[in-house]
Amino acid sequence: MATRGRLGPTRKVAPRALSAALAALLVVLPACVQNDGSRNPLRSVVEVGVEDERQVGYQADIEIQASLRKIDRLIEDPLVLSFIHELGQSMVATLGDQPFTYRFRVIADRQLNAFALPGGAIYFNSGTILSAASLGELAGVMAHEIAHVKGRHYARMVEAAAIPSLLAQLGGIAATAATGKAEPLIVAQGVNVALQLAYTREYEAEADTLATAFMARAGYRPDAVVPFFERVLAEREAPGIEIPPYLYSHPAVESRIATARRRAEDVTVTGTVPPRLARAFRIAQLRLGILTQARRTSVRLSRGQPEPRAEPALAEAEKWVQQGEPERALDRLEAAIQEFPSDPRPCFRRGELLEKAGRLHDAAAAFSCALALDPDVALNYYRLGLVHMELGDNIQATFHLEQAARRFERTGTLRRRTDEALARLVFPVVIRGGLGDGDGATGADTPAGRSRERFGDGDDQAMWWGWIGPRYAHRRNEILVRWFDPSGQLVHEDKAEALRRPTAGAKLALSPDLASRHGIWRVEARLDDHPVDRRTFRMEPADAASQPAEPATK
Repeated sequence: MATRGRLGPTRKVAPRALSAALAALLVVLPACVQNDGSRNPLRSVVEVGVEDERQVGYQADIEIQASLRKIDRLIEDPLVLSFIHELGQSMVATLGDQPFTYRFRVIADRQLNAFALPGGAIYFNSGTILSAASLGELAGVMAHEIAHVKGRHYARMVEAAAIPSLLAQLGGIAATAATGKAEPLIVAQGVNVALQLAYTREYEAEADTLATAFMARAGYRPDAVVPFFERVLAEREAPGIEIPPYLYSHPAVESRIATARRRAEDVTVTGTVPPRLARAFRIAQLRLGILTQARRTSVRLSRGQPEPRAEPALAEAEKWVQQGEPERALDRLEAAIQEFPSDPRPCFRRGELLEKAGRLHDAAAAFSCALALDPDVALNYYRLGLVHMELGDNIQATFHLEQAARRFERTGTLRRRTDEALARLVFPVVIRGGLGDGDGATGADTPAGRSRERFGDGDDQAMWWGWIGPRYAHRRNEILVRWFDPSGQLVHEDKAEALRRPTAGAKLALSPDLASRHGIWRVEARLDDHPVDRRTFRMEPADAASQPAEPATK
């Protein structure tokens, strides 16, 4: 969904930089969809898997962000990005399990525009956000772009042999910009044009249909987007407005308006819009308007500063830590937070101690306290992101680690670690997995034997298995698998063994003592000290363990 009328001045971008970025995309796109001979030629010319979409979208996202940063057109403001992230994730949360990690970007450009890359990166122009008269309008645009990702339109487009059109458009944009004979286009606009040209009426209509359901589940009426369509229509009819060719491949705007109104009569809104989201929308618009006027991508938000009078309290807390009394240190830091509410250091140090003690939810609250006081410090985002990873909240982990990456020095160790953590959130180490009895005899339905979610006194072993993502297949033997009994005690840990490619597995020998510890057990797989898979199972008396298995939990 996009229109590109001339709503305001557009900064120039160096043709050479644009050409280089698009050239990189041209290299990545065909490489990710080529048939290596293992795919079924009768099904389609090429088959595009989820991993292919992740890879092409991930690389394109990196190139686009880098190009936009060079010309100061990528919005970095945490307040604006927090809003667009929350809006998008509130809708994604209604979709059920998703193979992709959705990320949301904002481009400093007054033109009405939004587009989605394969794999889940979604871009909004600032003009789209600023022109929305209501949260529902913007939610409609968001739902449409999410639908392109959810519907895997890029993959289906490639499999239908539409990819030459996409490649040709990208190549043509790069060549035109390189000659300097035409007004330069920023790389994001070029990619958007190419993607929209490749999407057919069928895909656009399907995206509208899916968007209707997404909006209703998230608490919006499907016709909330109608005023946005009407502004698109008005701009098309306004004299002197340049309408890009790809707009004509969309369903007619008039038809979309009528369809949205008709669906609003047939669809029941089942969700509820969080009140805070409506407030955040207006605040984000205000902040974005200020940034646009000032031609800036962010505004310093720090509200806290070190308080010299807090030094004795911090020193006292460290004394308790050194003496092996962390609880007394935590109490002193909590008092310091109350005494010196503008100093972020007591919050941050308390977060560190709580994280070390395994009190992750409390640690997240403490790091959030430090972040609220100083939202420009990369380390606050980084530590909060890591805690969310430990908690298994990949959505919040992705958002906070991306904020940290924007603020760390590009060549620093912490930036490298942040990028590695983000890559694991986008490209899962363990794609799927489960538990089995370790018996590989005939009838086994998993690499770890027969599927089991309950074990008992008569079992001699339990086995975890995981299907390892292509990026990490060579590191299967480095995955550490840890087993915890119902009390939370770590009873065993060991490196996984490579099973038949691309799976890995780890066994727990069930001694009589362990098998008698009835209740909910937990198994956790880690790589480089980051969790990559979690499972639970029940240890029960032998007669109960023989009953049908319950669904596994991650």
